[in-house]
Amino acid sequence: MKKGLTILILALLGGVLAFCLMRSHKMAERQETLLDSMPELSWLRSELKLSDDQFARVSELHAAYRPKCMEMCQRIAAARSKVETLARASREVSPELEAALKEHAETDAQCRRAMVQHMYETAAVLDSDQAARYLETMLPLALEGSHGDPHGGH
Repeated sequence: MKKGLTILILALLGGVLAFCLMRSHKMAERQETLLDSMPELSWLRSELKLSDDQFARVSELHAAYRPKCMEMCQRIAAARSKVETLARASREVSPELEAALKEHAETDAQCRRAMVQHMYETAAVLDSDQAARYLETMLPLALEGSHGDPHGGH
């Protein structure tokens, strides 16, 4: 009886261990897939010849910044929509339109500041030559009117 119970316990422990190992492996695959599913980083990896460690760190920074970027994009779109609605509703610059224009400009400036900060954090992971090339390529995107609308805003 004791021998059977011992075998059963060992089998259960083996099953639990196998489950944990498989789950750990699947989670690692998901993380790798997440990093590989960021096509916006693939050019960075190849163009700047990032090491695996650099790419992992840049990917972490990028993944952490994504929610903030998306939130800023939504705020800019809402502010732009408000400006457009107020501008179409009148033939003059009303106090409401003036306030909406200021809000849009402030939101845009906050977004650009956040993007530049993210770029500096990313550049800090790179060696000096890589950082210089990265910033030379990326800073104009943050500093020019490239926020996704067809007229130069986000």
